[in-house]
Amino acid sequence: MNVRTMTVDDIPFAMRLKTQNGWNQLEADWRRQLALEPTGSFVAELDGRAVGTACACVFGDIAWVNFVLVDKAQRGQGTGSALMRHVIDWLDARNVRTIRLDATPLGQPVYAKLGFVGDFTLSRFEGLLPSPSERLAGGEGDLASNISLLLPSDLAAMFVLDEAITKTRREKLLCHIHEANPDLSHKYTRAGRFEGYCLCRPGSNAWQLGPLQGMPDAALYLLADAAQRLAGQRVYLDVPLENVPACVSAQALGLTAQRTFLRMTRGRRIAEDVRLFWTGSGPEKG
Repeated sequence: MNVRTMTVDDIPFAMRLKTQNGWNQLEADWRRQLALEPTGSFVAELDGRAVGTACACVFGDIAWVNFVLVDKAQRGQGTGSALMRHVIDWLDARNVRTIRLDATPLGQPVYAKLGFVGDFTLSRFEGLLPSPSERLAGGEGDLASNISLLLPSDLAAMFVLDEAITKTRREKLLCHIHEANPDLSHKYTRAGRFEGYCLCRPGSNAWQLGPLQGMPDAALYLLADAAQRLAGQRVYLDVPLENVPACVSAQALGLTAQRTFLRMTRGRRIAEDVRLFWTGSGPEKG
């Protein structure tokens, strides 16, 4: 088996794999990965035929592993493990101290054998948002007026808040998501303080609502606001189970738990502030 660097010419193959698995990515998501980490995206080949993918995205000394996909005909033959070892070796050579991923139940045993340990569980809430959407409790009143469009001049404040919550410097990822959908990027400010933000991006199956991070009341208003803007659309929200208010709010919107992901870490562990972590950006990058 040969593992080589992925190129844009591999995107049709990658999309075929994601379709086999029912994942939500668009071609734009693969292009984003290649733009963020062009030398950290890989394809496995067997007898000259592409059979799997695995990628990494590095944020300082923290990295996310993503897009680990193997062709159905090749599963159970060690392709996924070989790709993971290649990615880990690539990250180790760059002195990355923390490697993270969001694992499906099927992938968890594979990752555990490679030294990953569980941190916390996220639940994917899915459903059609009501049209017109019923507001969450507290969605009315003066505080809702503190929500406004997230502007380029707000990005520095968003980076600071996001790093305080996730303990990861994700500027390059947040910039890409914001630039792709600026009209669906919002912030919550109060008395001149930046207290929360919400980004959204389209998918093949549903809109990914998140990341949404911030103070609890700010996050609640941002979630209600996003639900209004995406009324009638199918959405995914990846919510830490430990954040009970976020789970309750997702259920109040009529969304139901579809599946779970286990956030896992290899190497130095970090601890997000789960109280202020309302929804993730998707399992690709946490």
